[in-house]
Amino acid sequence: MNLKTLTKRLVFYWTSSFILATVLYYILWTIMPNHYVFGALYRMFLYHWEHPIMFIIIPCFFYGIIATLLTDKFSKQKTTGQFFLTLLIILLTVIFSSPFGGMLWHFYDMKAGYFPTNWLSKMISQGFEWGLEIGWLVIGLSIPYNIIGSLTCYFLTKKGCELFKTKDI
Repeated sequence: MNLKTLTKRLVFYWTSSFILATVLYYILWTIMPNHYVFGALYRMFLYHWEHPIMFIIIPCFFYGIIATLLTDKFSKQKTTGQFFLTLLIILLTVIFSSPFGGMLWHFYDMKAGYFPTNWLSKMISQGFEWGLEIGWLVIGLSIPYNIIGSLTCYFLTKKGCELFKTKDI
């Protein structure tokens, strides 16, 4: 696979996933009761509700990388294999995104109060840890956003396969 094709594929996945995720967010925002699109834990500060685009960018970034790397494998699978590979893409995206979402949440938390002297190490260590501990749960509670996003992941990855077919040599 040449670098030009990989770059085109990556840009396609990044831009299309970000646009679709943002459009979906705002559609759901208009129809969901009290505009609750993303899940939240009890007594959690809702920075992901105040700054949704910043929290949408993170999984789109990782989805783009993972989908780019797995597109050739995806295209060689039958529908059942594509389904399970989509689940793997979603799982990896959540695992890689959660720590960075936690760090972003900590950044907004410090911005709302104060920045301690060791703010960067606190943001990295606690954000990384909290993101892994509860990030996946917040994503799991974000129904129907996560369900529609999972279906979109399948069809978007499939579309990327069609657009950027490679020939086996």
